[in-house]
Amino acid sequence: MIVVSSATSNTGSAVADTLLAAGEQVRVLGRSRDRLQRFADRGAEAVEVRTDDPDSLRTAFTGARAAFVMIAPGFIPDSDDFPAHQRRVIDAHRKALAGLGGLTRVVSLSGWAANYDGARGPVWGLRPLEEALDTLTEMEVVHLRPGWFMENTFPMIDEIRATGTAHGLIPADLPLPAIATADIGAVAADLLTGRRTAGTRTLELQGPRDRTLAELTAAVGTAVGRPDARYEQIDAATLRAGLLAAGFSPHMADGTTAMTSDVAEGRIAMTRPRDAETATPTTFEAWLTRVLGTVA
Repeated sequence: MIVVSSATSNTGSAVADTLLAAGEQVRVLGRSRDRLQRFADRGAEAVEVRTDDPDSLRTAFTGARAAFVMIAPGFIPDSDDFPAHQRRVIDAHRKALAGLGGLTRVVSLSGWAANYDGARGPVWGLRPLEEALDTLTEMEVVHLRPGWFMENTFPMIDEIRATGTAHGLIPADLPLPAIATADIGAVAADLLTGRRTAGTRTLELQGPRDRTLAELTAAVGTAVGRPDARYEQIDAATLRAGLLAAGFSPHMADGTTAMTSDVAEGRIAMTRPRDAETATPTTFEAWLTRVLGTVA
């Protein structure tokens, strides 16, 4: 049995889908039994849990030989103390997994922000998650540190469709290690089943090649019939104001702005060159072709 935590998240669902397609016995965990039903329809065991409840998590992980874990929800727009939420989730998973008989392998979803000691905002908890799981010395633990998710372009796609212009704090010409969550799920599934081994405890995942937001904007514009689409950089104050207008709490608006600034100014970055171990196959153009129907 392989347990997939937060199976209704983008990455969790990619892990579960890959495992089920390979014929693995899978138990999916989530906060809503209804949202887990699509996995149950394919033969998975579905269990409703709270991510900050160590007792229900321990019961859900019991009997597993491998487990995929992450902080979820990874974003709460109206939170007034998101680090407190992250600490609760991290502590609950550490307690739930510690000394669990039969569990030999854990794969966590971390991120490239864990490369930076001073990470701020919603990604603050990634390094603490890794450190908590590293205390589970009786099992093999691998932390995945993927780069910039291609799914981050969903708001850009909507904006380009509507106006022909995308806006963001990250410079238009900054190379980003753009990666599809489906590829992260495939790597995680291979590690969970033992089909793949990681040479290190942390594994960066970088996509097939770096892409700039100028390039991604052009690709989206071509795909949605806006061939003259362009990207305009905004400043931190403008980003924060937009987040507040969208319903973010001041705490989350500040944290999200700080996190984005860390990427924009190069503090969050990959630490090793792209190679056969860190590269994943899906190009942005292939990803875009696949998802455009879901954002119509």
